[in-house]
Amino acid sequence: MKVLVTGAGGNLGRVLIPALRDADHEVRAADARPLDLETDFVVTDVRDRGAVARAVTGVEAIVHGAALHGIHVDNHEPEEFWDTNVTGTFNVLEAARRAGVRKLVLCSTMAVYGAESDDRGWAVVDEDSPTKPKDVYGLSKLLCEDMARYYTRLHGITAWALRLGMFVPETFERYGFRLLFGGIDDRDVAQAVVLALRTAPPGGFETVNVMADTPLTDDDASAIAHDPTSVLERHWPGTVALTAERAVNLDDLVWGWAIWRVEKAKRVLGYAPAHGFGEFVAAWRSGDSEYYPFAGLKQWGI
Repeated sequence: MKVLVTGAGGNLGRVLIPALRDADHEVRAADARPLDLETDFVVTDVRDRGAVARAVTGVEAIVHGAALHGIHVDNHEPEEFWDTNVTGTFNVLEAARRAGVRKLVLCSTMAVYGAESDDRGWAVVDEDSPTKPKDVYGLSKLLCEDMARYYTRLHGITAWALRLGMFVPETFERYGFRLLFGGIDDRDVAQAVVLALRTAPPGGFETVNVMADTPLTDDDASAIAHDPTSVLERHWPGTVALTAERAVNLDDLVWGWAIWRVEKAKRVLGYAPAHGFGEFVAAWRSGDSEYYPFAGLKQWGI
């Protein structure tokens, strides 16, 4: 297919564009800022209806990633989230409807849940957990999901809403440890998007959690909140000693609040997360810097 990727200048585009090419898709990249990419590229601010309409012309599917994110909450006004995320998504959906584009992959977020720990321990979150966003970012993405569901019901656009975990660039250690609590390797993000383009969502619209997989159980949700070392040693022996050897403060790394379930994505999407905490620990132990997925980002301006 010919696939439009909005927000192509971010971390998603960096890993997704090569993955789409490897899957034999033709890519049109769109971003609000000019980019020097080796693919069809159009400058497109999703707030501009005319620009979005031009960008969707001739494509067969859209991966909508353009958005303000959680990292922008502290330095952007709520109106900016509405304009970029909500109005921008409306513009994409309406342009798709008018152009006859019938396949959409919406990059949503774990922030739609607003999950948090309590005295009993971490939360355990799957797609049946209540959506209670705690900030304008989570709210805006939940509204985007509702719009996509509406266009599916009334206009025949099939849509996946991928509730993505954290994959912004981080230090090696923080990248690895967040795989325990909702982080995801960006290569698995790309895998999920490629699968979503290939797979029809049940009923025309579906939401799925897309994060790293872990062996953590419901019982671990209580234990990891109160004694994370015992949980780490049970599942990944030697991790605590390795942390001490690297002179890293474990309390600074285990700052999560939930165990995230990805069983639904495995079942309905065929998602098979390939990069998890155990693999990170092995790379950390061996000093395998090639494993780190965020090397060489300066060329993307990240």
